[in-house]
Amino acid sequence: MIPARGYLTEIRPLPCGELLPQAEGVAWIGRALTRARGGTASPELKRALGLYARLLRSDSIASRATCVGDYRREEWDAMTLFRPRADGGEWHRPPLEERMGVFRAQADRWAEAAFAADAEPPSWLIQVSCTGYDSPHALQKLAARKGWGASVRVLHVGHMGCYASVPAVATAAKLVAGEPAPARAGLLFAETCTLHLKPGACDDEQVVMNSLFADGAARVDVSAASAPGALALLDTAEAILPDSAGDMTWSVADSAFAMSLGRAVPARLRADAGAFVDGFLARSGLVRADVGRFAVHPGGPRIIDDVAGALGLAPEQVRHSREVLRERGNMSSSTLPHIWSRMKEDSSVAPGELIVSLAFGPGLTIAANLLRKER
Repeated sequence: MIPARGYLTEIRPLPCGELLPQAEGVAWIGRALTRARGGTASPELKRALGLYARLLRSDSIASRATCVGDYRREEWDAMTLFRPRADGGEWHRPPLEERMGVFRAQADRWAEAAFAADAEPPSWLIQVSCTGYDSPHALQKLAARKGWGASVRVLHVGHMGCYASVPAVATAAKLVAGEPAPARAGLLFAETCTLHLKPGACDDEQVVMNSLFADGAARVDVSAASAPGALALLDTAEAILPDSAGDMTWSVADSAFAMSLGRAVPARLRADAGAFVDGFLARSGLVRADVGRFAVHPGGPRIIDDVAGALGLAPEQVRHSREVLRERGNMSSSTLPHIWSRMKEDSSVAPGELIVSLAFGPGLTIAANLLRKER
């Protein structure tokens, strides 16, 4: 049996704002875009609205969570974030400072919800976020409020994009390895992707992102000791694909974080996923047929399709990824923890079954881990 490097003993998605039906959220963005363009039916406006309509015809995403209440409001003057600007700025481009204020408040709420019942501190507290900055961050403030400041070590993993959960849990496992029992790390995944949507944009790339990304959070505990039903972490790997630095980027802009997603990404993943997974599994003496499930980060419906096709996977092997995408959208680094949680709690995922997680991010980076469901 492959020895474990650590164990994911608790994986708990956290409540997140409002779960907004996809049709309702996209309709709001369509109204906002029309308003931002002065109501003039220009060719670019018609093209963008047509693309929103085509994306809605897919049933791959039924709802997305958001901590931004504006997406449910009808009156523009009543908006909190996307409100008329007294300084003459564009209402649909609120300052980054205000967006980060929303992130700060939401991350603090998530930290409290995640660790409210803990009487004793973990050995480590690790906050993971690719969509917000605040220092001291939510877990530092939580440690101070709970009187843990002298007994817990605190880290932040940030701005790696959707694959951040893979190196985050690997780092946590290394940190607790060899420490006196009961060493554990408590990780908070806190992603507010909908803060960075751009309702005034007409370009195809932004329309797709406005229709895809969502907010989400989860707590994951990583321990050196196993527990019933835990997911054992057996191995981790990453690869940066050559000549792909411009295919996916995630940067800070004046009003919001800015993502670029090249059209070549699906093709690159189709071409490279098979060899990457085969090489990764070979390190443990395994082949694809030994793996029961694949937790594929749903960067979008095509990503799941392309990866499943490249690896020859059956629908059941990626079912949990499709379910999370349909119910929650793409929640950046908190998406894989949602998928892991479902696999951990799903009785059809048998004890001893192997799981390969795959996620993707700027670089262009492919990250993977190998998990085993414990008895």
